[in-house]
Amino acid sequence: MKMIAKILIGILGILFIFAIIWFGMPNVQNAFKEVKMISVTVKLDNKCSLDDDSFVVTVPGTDIIVPFRNNIARLRLKSDRKLQLRANPKYPAIRYDGMFVDVKENVILEADCTTSPRLKGIFKSMKDQFKN
Repeated sequence: MKMIAKILIGILGILFIFAIIWFGMPNVQNAFKEVKMISVTVKLDNKCSLDDDSFVVTVPGTDIIVPFRNNIARLRLKSDRKLQLRANPKYPAIRYDGMFVDVKENVILEADCTTSPRLKGIFKSMKDQFKN
């Protein structure tokens, strides 16, 4: 009887540790998600004084650069990729690096030149962390 109790406690302990790892680390869950190709429509919300032609969508880790046409860029990507709004390389005098955004079917990227995208990301994560 004592041996069965020890085995049961051991199994419950292993399940508890697995649950902590599974739910405590989102990257573990993402490793088991199915990666599939999806069509992505990216819309530009330009709040800068620059033309829409000044921005492109890039896929970090690849050489993919897609310009906007009528404030829309269309891509076909794997679901585990990220997107980034950047300045168009044909205008070397302009520098803009947006935050990384997860790939979804419909994405809106905001170009706001009044505040740094990185600073906005820091404030957003702090707001999300400390909200009640």
